[in-house]
Amino acid sequence: MLPRRRIAAELVRSCRIALCAAAPLALLAAVPLSARADAKSAMPASAGTLKMVHSAHSPEVFTPATLENHIDGEAQAVKEYSFRQCVYTEYSPTGAGNQLLTVDIFEMGSPQDAYGYYSHQRSPDAPTVKIGAEGYQESTSLNFWKGPYYVRIAITATNPAPFRPQMPVIARAIAAKLTGSTAPPAILGLLPPGYKPHTEQFQRSNIAGQAFISNGVTARYPAVGPQAELFVAIYASPAAAKAAFGRYQAYLSQPTTLAMGTKSAPLKGVGDMAIGAKTRFAGQVVAAVKGKYLAGIRKANNAGAAQTLLKSALARAH
Repeated sequence: MLPRRRIAAELVRSCRIALCAAAPLALLAAVPLSARADAKSAMPASAGTLKMVHSAHSPEVFTPATLENHIDGEAQAVKEYSFRQCVYTEYSPTGAGNQLLTVDIFEMGSPQDAYGYYSHQRSPDAPTVKIGAEGYQESTSLNFWKGPYYVRIAITATNPAPFRPQMPVIARAIAAKLTGSTAPPAILGLLPPGYKPHTEQFQRSNIAGQAFISNGVTARYPAVGPQAELFVAIYASPAAAKAAFGRYQAYLSQPTTLAMGTKSAPLKGVGDMAIGAKTRFAGQVVAAVKGKYLAGIRKANNAGAAQTLLKSALARAH
């Protein structure tokens, strides 16, 4: 049997080894991910004619728990795209005052999520700019995405004219420092050719106005109708997709959904199961399920053209 003093020494030595082994893990947990530091360090101290407005909290960081303090009415929509943090700061010609250009860098869970929120905010008719992966500029704002980041630049000054040429200057400075892919999300490959440019979106939820249709892409197809929209949603399994189709089928078959004097009808030769209906508010609708994919077209003018487009979309779903 070992002497008590030696037993105590061995116990101390064992504890030290355990602490040394655990220390790197504790440090890893305490140190933010490099991607999280990326957004804050991407804010330039100055760019063009503007300087960062410095304060005790500049740049300011908002988390999922505090985002409502920054953008109360918008916070929930942002959080749907796996939001992690928002870095916010302000710029002015002197680095002080209240005539400002503001910058938000939203970090999402993935490039697909960053693109998703960007595409949700994008105006189809706004001029696009080649900044980051893609951006668009309007009178008092410039937005772009790159990797897991969605960047929003806005002029809040009473006279926006001097600030307008500075928006792309600051945007390019930020984009150059942010890391991440500039390739379009692979999920956009589910959309057949023919959609109106810049109407394509990735949506996390509430596709076609239905809470149970989620995780999919949408786009407008003018050849099928001026406002015709195609969606393709991906589910975890064929069973989940079939269940969602059943719910959508039930919704399309309700008297309150259908146009006066019409009924929904099953369609043959489109996916595993399909339905067509003329509705009160969404015009001609066709929907189908194939494997783990649920697809549909709303606001179509012609049922035959809509079915052809739907078949084309389902052919890409595999």
